[in-house]
Amino acid sequence: MSLRPFVFAIALAAAVPALAQDASLSTELVDIERQLTEIEAQAARYEGGLILTLLDARREALLLARTLVENRINAEAGAATVEVTIPAVQPDDARAAQILGEMAAVQQRIEEAEREAASGGGLIQALALSRAETEKLTLAQLQMGYLQAKYGIAFPVMLPQPATSAPAAAPAAETATTTEGTAQTVAWADSRFPAIDYTLAPFEQANRDGHQISGWWTIEASRAAVDDSPQIIALNHSQFQPNNFMGQTALVARCIEGETALVFVQDDFLMNDYQRNSFEMTLRIDDQPSQQARWNSLTTNKGAGLFGPEAETFIRSIYDAERLFLRLVESNGQQHDAQFDLAGSQDAIEAVAGACGWTTLSLSTDDYRAIQTLLNAGGFDVGTPDGQWGPASQTAMRAYQVSVGLPETGAPDRATLEKLGVN
Repeated sequence: MSLRPFVFAIALAAAVPALAQDASLSTELVDIERQLTEIEAQAARYEGGLILTLLDARREALLLARTLVENRINAEAGAATVEVTIPAVQPDDARAAQILGEMAAVQQRIEEAEREAASGGGLIQALALSRAETEKLTLAQLQMGYLQAKYGIAFPVMLPQPATSAPAAAPAAETATTTEGTAQTVAWADSRFPAIDYTLAPFEQANRDGHQISGWWTIEASRAAVDDSPQIIALNHSQFQPNNFMGQTALVARCIEGETALVFVQDDFLMNDYQRNSFEMTLRIDDQPSQQARWNSLTTNKGAGLFGPEAETFIRSIYDAERLFLRLVESNGQQHDAQFDLAGSQDAIEAVAGACGWTTLSLSTDDYRAIQTLLNAGGFDVGTPDGQWGPASQTAMRAYQVSVGLPETGAPDRATLEKLGVN
């Protein structure tokens, strides 16, 4: 799990609460301090590993909550406050009550995991302790949600940041403009999709980092540090929620060090099937019948994915699709639904496929044999056409692509086949 320090500037602009609310905030602060003390005692038992990583993450969440609560209390007392700049939100008692119920359910799962850890040993105990600490991190994040809903305390939004090489130099900042009666537009908007709000944070960040924007996707191209191979990370942001303090739900298509992956990133820590290390998934592409599958769990416990040939096959199936529905089911039965708008996905998919050297077309053995015959006829030797796309075929295809000025993917991609005269 990769953890980044919280970097934020906080401004609380809300109406003055009643004294009774201030007293409640003081109670919240005492509880946060109690939890921080508990974390310090637990962390002293570990020198590294997953549990210490989870403890560190929970500490960061609670330190952020403590800073914001102290700031609100100081503001009510007329004392100096931390210089801050985030939007205030309206309290929502119904949402606060709902979160309290969720917190109670999480607390019950914590107690169950701790009982299991106390009665077991070895690997079973280690898994139970990890599960308990994961639930405690979820509880800390829910606590921030409760503070937001109960008292209107806003929290900074943390976006998922894949580990990549150093970003390209940021282009000059663009100023958002508005026209009365029309949606807000920015210079980096993809004009093919005028209904998408490109003032959202991930698109603004992608523009600053010099990444491509296609529909709901941001596409980052770089080189892998280990072998300088092309690397693509494409994120679909159609489920982006600006005020979601727990993280963001996203669909990620990527090629890293020659391996393709399609990942469903969730905004919550999940309980997987430890025996199978996977999640039950329900998938639906456009209006097709839904299908059942199992996707591998992530080491971060915040999603599931397909990898290698499985990912390639599934990505091909959504190349021409407009939307993708995903339902992830935790081992405790809790469901997480998301429907992604796939606008702009063809650019993202082509970039991933090109980096990893596979075609987005579903080709048969006869198709491959015909392409090999065309390459041989053009003087690009693949040997005897056999319908198997191996190293000789890839080398010949790269040579042809260089000759016509196309990216060297080594795969019979759409642009290359068009150059070859294949419809």
